[in-house]
Amino acid sequence: MAVKTAPKEAHLDWQTAVLEFDSTPFALSRIRETIHELGLDSNEIVQRADKFLLIDLDYYLKNSPKWHGFKIEDDPNQPLEKWWWHLNKIAKGEFPIEKLPEHLKDIYKERYYKPNPKRA
Repeated sequence: MAVKTAPKEAHLDWQTAVLEFDSTPFALSRIRETIHELGLDSNEIVQRADKFLLIDLDYYLKNSPKWHGFKIEDDPNQPLEKWWWHLNKIAKGEFPIEKLPEHLKDIYKERYYKPNPKRA
């Protein structure tokens, strides 16, 4: 089986997509998918950009149509482990916290999470 090697700048592409989203249209979920496929989920720059995205997620979702002419939509065909395909569900507090990576759980709890009383 062939091993994928990460392009030198892939983690920086994710950081740029998040930090410059208001001025340049990026397909956030597709870029984050590439990061995952390249095995860069634990990269420090990737995790920092993940956190920044979650902190300002409402802002991204609200302004995407104005900035780029498209609304960020969830992809229900993607597994929940790929949280970047479920940004609206996260923003609504409906995403299962156990499916998020550790580096995002505190932000999610603080900003979005609504515990399901049936689970408690």
